[in-house]
Amino acid sequence: MQPRVTVRNAELIDQTFAYDTRELAMRTYVEQTWGKWNQDEAKIQIADDIRHKRLRIIELDGKPAGMMRIDEHSTHLDIDQLFLRPETQGLGIGTSLVQRVLARAEAKKLPVRLWVLRINPARALYERLGFVVFEETAASLHLQRCCNPSSEPIHTGVPLNSNDYKNIKGA
Repeated sequence: MQPRVTVRNAELIDQTFAYDTRELAMRTYVEQTWGKWNQDEAKIQIADDIRHKRLRIIELDGKPAGMMRIDEHSTHLDIDQLFLRPETQGLGIGTSLVQRVLARAEAKKLPVRLWVLRINPARALYERLGFVVFEETAASLHLQRCCNPSSEPIHTGVPLNSNDYKNIKGA
């Protein structure tokens, strides 16, 4: 039987799970990139995302498997966070969720944007799904997939969101 993937709003009871998931998915890359992991800031951001109903819990057969945050803007959809627990990676869950976001963006005729740390292997998933780099920093790559994948990405010349770096860096 095919595993069932569902997504629900995060609740306060999910805070510890969300933090642990983020730490498992990102701590190594953050420390390799910036030298330290800021636990307090990560916990504050997760609590804020839950309080403002921005964070979603990804479930696999009814059990928490990861978390995600998708922000909708008038000009694009932003995959701000998509973190899966290590034991649920490689099962096609990330691909399926990104494809859902792409379908929503296509219906709205909007591009989808995200950013990844240069050393994060998740980059391969996004490139496989048609995302292209349109902006770079020393630590990260900003990727976009237009609603028509053959379109050229829009280069804004500025970070996608002023909070992009502090969302994970926490320094």
